[in-house]
Parts: sequence; C-alpha cells; structure tokens
Amino acid sequence: MENTSCSKEKKNTNETKDPELSILVCNYSGTYLGQCMESILAQNIITDFEIILIDDATCDGTWDITLEFLRHYPNRITFQRNRFPCGLQENLRKARAMARGTFCTTLTAHEAFEASYIKQAIEIMKHDAHAVCRNIYRREQPFTRYKYFMGPSIMNQPLVSILCYNYNYGRYLEQSISSVFNQTYKNIELCFSDNGSTDESWEIALTFARRYPHHMWLVRNRSNFGVDANFANCFRNMNGKYYINFCSDDVLAKDYVEKCVDVLETHSKVGMVIVHRSIIDALGQCTQEPPFYNQSCIIPGRAQAAVYMMAGVNPSVSQIMYRSDIVRLRGVKGGLAARYYGTRILDFNISLDYDVAYLKEPLLFHRLHPATDTTSAESNLLPVIGWYVLNHQLADLASVRHEDDAVKRLPESIEKLAQLATRYATRSLLSRDEELARRYFHLAVAMSPQICNDPHWKQLASYWDASPATQEDILQTLRSTQNLVSRSVSYDPPPGSIPLKDTGSRSLGASFADFVEPSSVTPLRSNCSKSDEAARGRKRSHGS
Repeated sequence: MENTSCSKEKKNTNETKDPELSILVCNYSGTYLGQCMESILAQNIITDFEIILIDDATCDGTWDITLEFLRHYPNRITFQRNRFPCGLQENLRKARAMARGTFCTTLTAHEAFEASYIKQAIEIMKHDAHAVCRNIYRREQPFTRYKYFMGPSIMNQPLVSILCYNYNYGRYLEQSISSVFNQTYKNIELCFSDNGSTDESWEIALTFARRYPHHMWLVRNRSNFGVDANFANCFRNMNGKYYINFCSDDVLAKDYVEKCVDVLETHSKVGMVIVHRSIIDALGQCTQEPPFYNQSCIIPGRAQAAVYMMAGVNPSVSQIMYRSDIVRLRGVKGGLAARYYGTRILDFNISLDYDVAYLKEPLLFHRLHPATDTTSAESNLLPVIGWYVLNHQLADLASVRHEDDAVKRLPESIEKLAQLATRYATRSLLSRDEELARRYFHLAVAMSPQICNDPHWKQLASYWDASPATQEDILQTLRSTQNLVSRSVSYDPPPGSIPLKDTGSRSLGASFADFVEPSSVTPLRSNCSKSDEAARGRKRSHGS
C-alpha cells in the first residue's frame, strides 16, 4: 500500500461524542482495503463518522494495512484482530456491538463506500422512522445473533480465556501479558482490549499479537469509552470453558491456570476457584500476606455467601477463575458501583448456587501503586461506604433466596465495617494523612456508635488533642498492634469445607521471581508463514 497519502489526522476534541455514522468494515479483501480506507477518509460528504474494522485472522496484508491507517487515524478507528477466523456474520455481530453511531453501514469483500448515497439515506431515515434503505440501518435495530464456537482442542484440554482490558498501564503491561503466555497450561486465549491508551500500551499489545496470533484477540477502541465498553470487548470474544478477569497491571504465577483448571475439572459442583495473592508495588517489590483461609479447600457455597457478608475474601478480581457458562446471566455492569463492586455481587450470586474452591498458594501478584483503583477508592472512603451499601444489597439478594445465614450476618457485618474504618483511620495516620484519618475516624462512629468502646478507637480519639511526643507514642503503639493496620491472621474455613490436597507449598519468604518466568518478548513479523496458513486452513474447515 502506498502510505504517502495518509496525512496525520488532527486531534478531534469531541472524540468521545457518539458519531452519526458507524462504518463496519468486516472480512474486507486485503487487496482493496487500502483503497477503501482512503476513499472513506479522503471524502468530505460525511464527516461525523467512526470506522469499526475487524481483521478475521487474515494473511493477505490486511493486518499491516490496518496498522498503518490506525497509526495516522487513531481517533477514527476502533480495531479488532481475531485469533482465528470467525466468519462474516459473527464479525458483523461484534462490530455492531462496538459501534456507537446512530446509523450503521457495512463494507465487506470489495464493496465501495458510497458517501453520497449514504448521506441521502440518513437524511431520509432521520425524518421517517419507518424508512428502510439499502445497507443503512439504525444501531438499535434487532440483529440476528450468531455465535462462533471452537471445536474440540487437539490438546485435549479445556480452553481458558484470560480477559485483559487496559488503559494507560503500558509500564506494567509487558510483564502482565508475559505472565499469561508463560503459563505451564497451554490451551489459553488472551482477549485483550485497549481503551484508546495514550502511552505505549498499544505497541506492547501489537508485539504480543504478532508473536501469538492464534492465541490472542486484539481490540483497540478509538477513544476511552469507559470500563464497561472495554470489558465488553473482551467478554464478547471469549470462548473458554473457564475464564479469568485479569487486571492489566497484575501478574500471574506460572502455574495459576493449571492448578485452577485441575480443581474445576475434578470438582464439577465448584463454580469458581479463588487463589491467594501476594502484593507487588510499582517497582515489582513483593510483600507477602497471610492467606485468608489457613488451608486449601472446597467450601459449601452458601457458607461462603455468609462469609462474603463479613469480608472480601478476594480483594482483587484477578484472584478468581470462573466457569464461563454460569457467569453469562449473572453479570453486573454500570457506573461506579459496578466498577468497584459488580464482581462482588457476581461472586455472591455464584456462591448461592455453587460450591467455591480456595487455594492458599499465592498464585497471583496483585500490584498496588498510586494510579490503581484501590488507591482512588481508599481516598474516597469507598472501602467502608461502598461495602455498607453492598452488604445491604447482598442481604436483600439472600433474603429473596431465603438464605437466612447470610441475612443474619448483616448487623454483625456493620459492626465489622466500623472496625474496618478504624483500621483505615490508623493506616492514614501512619501515612501522615491526618485529614483522611479524621474522616475514617468519624465514619466508624457513624457506622456503629458502639465502636466508641473499642480500645483501638479510644487510642485514636486520644491522638487528636495529644502533644506531638504523645502522638508519636500513640502511633508506635498502633503500629505494633497485631491485626490492626492490616490482617495478620488466617481463618479456619467454614464448617462443612473439604480439604484439598496440597498442590505444592510455597514459603512466605519466597521471592516474586521464583514463581514468574522472566519477560522475553521480541517483535516478530506480522506476515504469516506457510505453516501458519495451513493452520488457519484447518481451523476454517473445522469451525467456519
């Protein structure tokens, strides 16, 4: 393709505004794609548009052509590359789901972009709600749904989907994605979506897509459309029997997937597996914490639901592997509540119907850094206020199901939140953030006036009017109090839990490097080899 005519697009100040027209380019011939894209971008008849382009795992040059246009027009093009051919109907379904325009038109094979006709058709359809025009339709019109399903794997292992949605975490992304492809379990697909990052994230993702074209779904939104839209890109593409909702700054231990799959394949009544985590900071320094339960086990689901009323067993969403088929009708999305607590509601609902497995090994390295959602949530009191609202919602869900054990935990859970507010007040004081400490201090009383009788709360109360020397003594006492600043104990599993065979002990003093393969990613050519083409041919004959 001649690239000299691609002039760099000026920054669109209204790039997040929904356009009038979405142009869905699916299964287009690589021979004519460059000409097609030029005809769209060079015309000035229709100016309020976006392009949704899906590359159906082709080897005809579409990949390189698309990347060149994407480099020049990043705010016009939302792009997805499939890891295997899905066919036209499935790609159109996915493209429509990503589209944000009021109207849509499709281009496939070698169809020409008819700007004048499309402009005229849109004007007609604007003024006549019943008008029907060729190849122009309203986005909200019903669409016949097709679903592409993978055939059996020659590896005789169930497929596991890793859902990774990213925005501006390029500084951590290479290590995170490397940990996916360095798993001891090999039948994995990575469903990756980038939300219009402005850092190096996209280039890093491209490097992996070139190296693992048959194991990676790749999507890039033309702009940041929010967490829900980014996650939907991943969820829409997943085909695995099991899946992990993987944060793009976390790191998987190399046997995470293998050990979780072993549990799920062995115990058919288990709906999800929770793994223990370790903490890593922005520089990769690792801090161990005690596992929530003191043994690996299968927990009766309803007993786990009652525990969820009292504590977040898995602080990170990356700590769980789910059965895909039981999740599809239980998803929660929308706004702030879903961003922080949607998965908590999902986990609670699953535990009402299925048993839950817990592995006490630190199979996830959860990253905490200033830009993470956890840090933002703590500064806004959400770890206490959010859980207060959430626990009432969980109790309501449990009452509908007549799960009295969970409902009865509500008053106790509110008392626990008052203690949690005291813990956050202490943490804030030790971090020299007195303003935030005061907010948590008073929030504890708002949660439960009885907290005023708690000895730790009384120590905090004495801090505010004490002399500087006495304040330092109080801080030192609080710092040395066991299980106050952070949890320092593990708990027995609920009654009725069944111990799991130890899958390999790990010393709490072990290092991050002991469990994660070093990152070794090198850029590869995007052109397919003959063996690649043969592999694609087999997949077409098998599933399309």
